[in-house]
Amino acid sequence: MRELIKQWAAAGDPNAIIKLAELCIKEDRLNEAKKLLAQAAEKNYRPAAINLARILHDEDNLPEAVTFYKKAVELGDVKAMNALIDLFPNDNELLDFVLENLNKRYDNIYTMAGGRVFAFGSMRLEEYTPQYGEAVERRRIRNKIFKLKAKEA
Repeated sequence: MRELIKQWAAAGDPNAIIKLAELCIKEDRLNEAKKLLAQAAEKNYRPAAINLARILHDEDNLPEAVTFYKKAVELGDVKAMNALIDLFPNDNELLDFVLENLNKRYDNIYTMAGGRVFAFGSMRLEEYTPQYGEAVERRRIRNKIFKLKAKEA
């Protein structure tokens, strides 16, 4: 099975790369896992970017962790958005970066969710669309950023 995963990873399948990285982590080969995750993150695979950012953060390699947190934010990862805000609550440039990326994706999800509200006539959208949960989380992050900016003003 491991050989099959390696073949898929070598072919560029991001899911196989993640699985292979997880196997490397279990076998305590962290450097190889980081290389694999970086490879998948370069292919715009969001789980790889956030997983690599967390590993680097745990190693106290903040400059590299921020690079991959930013990559994950660009790919719409709300956990990465929260991590950057928590790490640097007073960095206006970083807050603006998160807000800009949040706005890019939030409007599309909100519009889609709004359309479904009228279609279903219900506020219990989480039963019908998983994006609703993300929209709520994005709104919470947006409010968090606005509160941080208001404290500085």
